[in-house]
Amino acid sequence: MKEIIINLLNKKIVHLSVRFILGGVFIYASIDKIAFPKEFTRIVINYHILPENIAAYFAFLLPWIDLFLGIFLIVGIFVRESALALSPLLLVFIAACIIESINRTLYNCSCLSARSANSENIFILICSDTFYLLCGLFVFTKEHKMRTVQSTII
Repeated sequence: MKEIIINLLNKKIVHLSVRFILGGVFIYASIDKIAFPKEFTRIVINYHILPENIAAYFAFLLPWIDLFLGIFLIVGIFVRESALALSPLLLVFIAACIIESINRTLYNCSCLSARSANSENIFILICSDTFYLLCGLFVFTKEHKMRTVQSTII
């Protein structure tokens, strides 16, 4: 069974699929936040993790970072770097969800939309972000192995 899983994970189509899914999720998540920056800024400020002025800058930059990293993953440029850059972002998302759920002030995680309240269970949100984190780490390590093999061939 272990060999079957390892063989499956070593297939290029799995690597591409994970890249496309991860990139697509981040592109999708960025679009609404870019379209409605005031709403997203209010959500980031309501997390009460950063001072308001820093939270406002963070809320402005984050969707654009998400968009470009997602595009890079799908297009195939800076793949390893993009996958690695997503890791701390996802860790911040996970930590913010945990902190706000403990404080019971999480009304809208803004994971995919800046306008609609997210009624998902906090456990599901944390699990999905953890899954995306694992996908990013998979792409990062797989891309490194692919580059290593290509450099030894050339």
